[in-house]
This record gives sequence, structure tokens and C-alpha cells, in this order.
Amino acid sequence: MDSRLPPVEHVVLTRPSGANEALRSALESARPAGMTAGLHDLPLLAIRPAADDAPLREALAAMTPADLVVFVSPRAVAMATAYRPLADWPEARFTGVGGATGEALAAAGRPAAFLPRDSQDSEGLLARLADVEVSGRTVWIMRGETGRTLLAESLAERGARPVFVPVYRRECAGRAEDPAVTGAGPATVWVLTAPQAIECLAALANAGEAPRPGLLDSSLVVINERARDRARALGFSGEIVEAGGPSPEALARAVWDMVRRRDAPGGHVE
Repeated sequence: MDSRLPPVEHVVLTRPSGANEALRSALESARPAGMTAGLHDLPLLAIRPAADDAPLREALAAMTPADLVVFVSPRAVAMATAYRPLADWPEARFTGVGGATGEALAAAGRPAAFLPRDSQDSEGLLARLADVEVSGRTVWIMRGETGRTLLAESLAERGARPVFVPVYRRECAGRAEDPAVTGAGPATVWVLTAPQAIECLAALANAGEAPRPGLLDSSLVVINERARDRARALGFSGEIVEAGGPSPEALARAVWDMVRRRDAPGGHVE
């Protein structure tokens, strides 16, 4: 049976503490006239240093000028730089997943040799590297403890030797306590920019002695189709919109498009 979705009342920004400023700014700048949905910072993930720095130490010892070094995010750049300034890393060709990562590399003194031209994700970087000879080259992928398997598998199919190097780890930040949104439901939109954030929200929905099943009915804005499919597999049944990229501008557009549709006369029918 069709059900009419309610207007959006709350938009929840879930990036780790201190990482939501650019997204909040983009949302406020793009806020359509008359849209009153509240913005809430509610980090679902906490970022910690890698549990073991041996993989990074070994990578730096083995790195050669022929190698590619891929940073998956600005956070990967920051955490790797905290271990050793990038200007002091061995000579190699650096690249990143997305324009924001490219900016972080430039600021750290190691400008990217290649950056995605279109989609700001693994697919975009792979498209950019399509004409780059990678066969026989080691590709060091600076990431968290998980993720970017598509990138590694695709490079391996082309004869490269991808090596994951964890430079940080993500943990669920704990129970969400904002009373405005913890009941959730379709009037709440969660902006989820990392696969593990989806896992953490699902864990909150089913947590221990105080489950919050309404969270699974919430509306979601995610980066891409893979994230959408993962959310569905975890039991999220509400409206899910793909932003098409991780940039604050793309996410803001997706959020306000959803809000506008739901506020329109007649609302959105699911």
C-alpha cells in the first residue's frame, strides 16, 4: 500500500566530530527559502590512529619512485602526515580519491599526479588511471582498516600489485543521544558518507536493551548505489537518495531536493 512520506523535520550530519563544518556550511548556503528543517551534528563514527603502525612503516621502507600511492580521503592524508610529514616520504607518484583529497595532498606538500575528473570515488579514479600503465607497479592504498576493495581488485586485474596500508581506524561513536532525532522515522534524514556509518546506524537501531527500530524507517542520503544497496541489506526501508558524490555541494543538493519534494503539495508517495 502506498504511504505518503511526511515533510522532513531534521537533517542529521554524521561525519566524525569536527568534520561536519563544510557540509553544514553547504547546506545553509543552499537552503531553499522557507525550508525550516533543523540541522543536527550527531557523529556516528570516531576516528582513531591505526592499531598498528607496522604496515605503514614497512610501506615507507619499501616504496620506490615507480610506485603509486593512493590516499582514499583527506582524513587518510591527515593521519598519514601525523605519522610522518608527506614531504619526508620517499619519492613516488601520489594520487587521491576525489578533489578534496587532492587539496589535502597539495597542502601537505605532495600534489597529486592524478585525480578523478568526474565522479569523486573509486570509479572516478579508476577512469582517470585508465591510460596510466600500472602493470607490475606496486600501488599503496592508504585507507582505514576496511574499504576500497573495488579499487584494489580493478587495479590487480590490470596487473598492478595493490597493497592496503591502514593509517587510521573507524569505530562506532556510541549511542546517539539527541532527543530531537533519536526516535527517528521518515521525517528524519541521515546524511551517511561512509559505509561504516551505515553499519553504525543499523547497530543503533538494534542496540541491546533499548533498540530503536524507528531508525530503520528513517530517510537516508548516501554517496552512491553501493551504499544504497548496503543500507537496504541492513534493513533500512525508508526513502534513500544517492548524492552521486561525497562533496558537500552534492550532498546538500540531494538533501534539499528530498526536502523540497516532501514539502511539495501532495508530498512524496513511496
